[in-house]
Amino acid sequence: MLRVGPVIILAMIGSAALAATARAAEPKPTDRPVPAKEAPGRMTLPEGFRVTLFAGEPDVVQPIAMTFDARGRLWVVECLSYPKWTRDGKGTDRVVILEDTNHDGVFDKRTVFLDNGANLSGIELGFGGVWLCSSPNLVFVPDRDGDDKPDGPAEVVLDGWNMTDTKHNVFNSLAWGPDGWLYGLNGIQAKAKVGKPGTPEKDRTAFDCGVWRYHPTKKTFEVYAWGTTNPWGMDWDDYGQMFMTNCVIEHLWHVVPGAHFKRMYGQDPNPNTFGLMGPCCDHIHWAGGPWTESRGNKPEHSDAGGGHAHVGCSVYLGDNFPPEYRNSAFMCNLHGSRLNRDTLHRTEVGYVGKHAKDFLFANDPWFRGLSVKYGPDGGLYVSDWTDTGECHNYDKVDLTNGRIYKVVYGTPKPWAGDLSKLTDAELVQLQLHKNDWFVRTARRILQERAAVKKLDAKTGPALRAILTDSPDVTRRLRAVWALEATGLLEGKQVYEMLKDRDDNLRAWALTLINTNPDILMWTKPIEVAQLEKSPFVIQHLAAAMQRMDDTISERVAYFLLQKSNIPSDPNLNLMIWYGVEKLFTAHQSLAVDLLETGRIPLVRQNTIRLLLAQSGEDGRNNLGTLIRKASQTDAADLQLDILHGVRESLTGRKDVKIPDTWLVALKKFRKSDTATVRLQAEAVAVLFRDESVIRELTQRIADTAITPVLRQQTLDILLANKVPGLAPTLRGLLADPSVRAAVVRGLAAYPDDDTPAALLKAYPTLTAAEKADAVQTLAARPKFALALLDAIEKGIVPKADLTVFTARQIQALNDKTVSTRLASAWGTIRPASETRKAQGAKFKNLLTADYLKSADVAHGRAVFTKNCATCHKMFGEGGDVGPELTGSQRANLDYVLENVLDPSAVVANEYKMTTFSLIDGRVLTGLVKKETPQVVTVRTLNDEVAVPTGDIEKRKQTPLSIMPDGLFDALKEDEIRDLVAYLASPRQVPLAAGGSK
Repeated sequence: MLRVGPVIILAMIGSAALAATARAAEPKPTDRPVPAKEAPGRMTLPEGFRVTLFAGEPDVVQPIAMTFDARGRLWVVECLSYPKWTRDGKGTDRVVILEDTNHDGVFDKRTVFLDNGANLSGIELGFGGVWLCSSPNLVFVPDRDGDDKPDGPAEVVLDGWNMTDTKHNVFNSLAWGPDGWLYGLNGIQAKAKVGKPGTPEKDRTAFDCGVWRYHPTKKTFEVYAWGTTNPWGMDWDDYGQMFMTNCVIEHLWHVVPGAHFKRMYGQDPNPNTFGLMGPCCDHIHWAGGPWTESRGNKPEHSDAGGGHAHVGCSVYLGDNFPPEYRNSAFMCNLHGSRLNRDTLHRTEVGYVGKHAKDFLFANDPWFRGLSVKYGPDGGLYVSDWTDTGECHNYDKVDLTNGRIYKVVYGTPKPWAGDLSKLTDAELVQLQLHKNDWFVRTARRILQERAAVKKLDAKTGPALRAILTDSPDVTRRLRAVWALEATGLLEGKQVYEMLKDRDDNLRAWALTLINTNPDILMWTKPIEVAQLEKSPFVIQHLAAAMQRMDDTISERVAYFLLQKSNIPSDPNLNLMIWYGVEKLFTAHQSLAVDLLETGRIPLVRQNTIRLLLAQSGEDGRNNLGTLIRKASQTDAADLQLDILHGVRESLTGRKDVKIPDTWLVALKKFRKSDTATVRLQAEAVAVLFRDESVIRELTQRIADTAITPVLRQQTLDILLANKVPGLAPTLRGLLADPSVRAAVVRGLAAYPDDDTPAALLKAYPTLTAAEKADAVQTLAARPKFALALLDAIEKGIVPKADLTVFTARQIQALNDKTVSTRLASAWGTIRPASETRKAQGAKFKNLLTADYLKSADVAHGRAVFTKNCATCHKMFGEGGDVGPELTGSQRANLDYVLENVLDPSAVVANEYKMTTFSLIDGRVLTGLVKKETPQVVTVRTLNDEVAVPTGDIEKRKQTPLSIMPDGLFDALKEDEIRDLVAYLASPRQVPLAAGGSK
């Protein structure tokens, strides 16, 4: 929800309101939302569906989360704390109960359960009270007599969720899982250290973005999966598989226990993951289409789904919608003011989410859907925050409105009752109900009764009968979950599940072993590793390995890694790696032994990286062992994996001692029939500073008779290792277009006084991209920068070619002479605080809708390419330093101005610029992408540089975003107009004549 946003770099630049290029059909922002009672009439739904206003302001405001009780009443959290979170635990957030007694789709009874909540963002009911996300605490408000009044003050169950840096990334989305655990989500900026109150710092669980869970009777907390950005919304399908929705990066994720998912930024907490899993969706919800196969012909974001900010998730398992909607994932799309629908499809490995037609269009730019849940009559409830901003408009939040809508198909069958009054036998029978709301609520009540020893003795046998006798695997799974939740699941039943014909049951058996490692003997998982053919089950076996005892895990790994039927699916292969990583870290000799017999390339490559990541004598011994093993085999794939692993692990390090086994091995590798083996061996030889190989490769890059591809590969090897004395050779290649781009960037690494003159002589012949790289190279050292500023004064380099970002890097050289020359030749960078308000007013008055109609959007693309595309991707083109812009909200000029004029107002640490002063005089400015004790990998504006820690004289993280202030200062008025119009464009436009990619 309330996603990572505008101030990070340019992440929320808008569309419809900014230019005439927006479609007329798109709703325009207004001063007020559509009146609540009129809103349903504005909405667009598929034929046969209708929507009612279940509740609206003033009866409900700021509805951030909701859930149902056993009577079918809707409990709603009204979050009045946001955006100014309270720090003292006192607040005015409410929990209200809404009831529709006459079943007309509109509430008619409202009860306030509490009105003193603080920072509330999630709610669930059970075990005699109300569970609430109340940052920094998970709290339980008792109401054991069920009179809709708290029995006493909130009890802190867990604390330690971050309240300092979170803003909109608070923990959220409480929900009971099929297994009886309470699940929740957490955002990337909310760096939590969770534990029971009073837990020492060292014993707390540290994590940021991902999935967590807490067991209500075992009192156990754990992280279930790591990664994404700001996940907000999760649910389970008919087979108990979890799906969550997420913002900014891809929207839909199939959650397997122990998964490590792709992140928007930052490193996974485990440095040995060496790769992160991707989403399950095959598309994105903005122009550009499927993630794996571009739908670039789609004309607008709207056609693709509306934008990249997704909140709320409901996998529909109700009984009111037509059958084709079952197991569809519904999610709110903030930018698109709609509900997206993805259909879930099983593959041999996991799931793929496919884009179905968008389900609901609010046709109101104030619509901000946050929660989606189906209820006892199968109707789908949607909560609407009702505002024009998302998460960063901290000064203009409207706390007076909010809505909840109810969507039904035809006329649903009304239901009234109280499941808590049913007998155990009746609750067991509800495990067969078509509407999963009854199934889940009944299961929780059975779990509550089991917790206080009030469960009928016949409950277990009745559930086991469903497990063994039902012809429907979904009903059998429900029996398994109810048995697990009530503590009645026996080891022998799990053992039988592992032999079941249905792979869903086999996978769940492994998941339950993962949760309850003492539930049965571990001999069966070893057998699974030997005999299992389903990749889906193997993925869950890999998840279970993360908790296995090493003696069992070793035997499982032995059989699993030799299997020949493992697909080359990245997510599956990564899960297998996560399964063996802990074992291999503890038993490195075992890891070496399994290298040759293992058949999964990714696991083998990561094993090598793990072995070489060890420090001291262990790392040196492992290097020698691996080189020996590579030289003793004739298998080119194993040789390649080892050589590639050595190169990946050791590039940038200065503490590498050449192993005794290397010279003999090199002779063999260079005679290989496989060209890539020869090239990788040369790369390792350069890393080891083999002078003869370095001389040979230096001659090769200048030999125009050799293919450009091989020359470029060779040049990359030399530059990655910063081979001494290479600058003269590089300067000699400035006239060669086939390698010139890499040469221009590579010269920045060498403090050679002849370089500035050579670059400036070649400057007129460079492409636009090469000129930008040349300016970056010339800004890297004081002497280089003075030459650049001389060239600007003489007109050799146009003043406009020095961007604000690069000017800021020149300032970071901390050289008074250079700073003075910068001011005279180019100008000064004014602090944003001095000009922000005045500039904001100026540009708001300038960039009117009428003025933007005169914009040259094609020229705006050229301005974007020059000033923004190095960092940002839009319509599939550009860099990846900053967030993708295509799917961001682009309907509000205020967001554009906030981003451009004050990009550092709120910025995550991972997007704060760090300046490195190196011992050879070079200054690097960029983002830290990865860091080990030996090497820091820095993403600069135009390159990724591995810097040995020993070469760093000084480093300083600034409070500034890598996006500089004053972008508009360097542009002419018509360029600003055209850029804003292009940013607003709903589709890609041709480049202007003379434009350059």
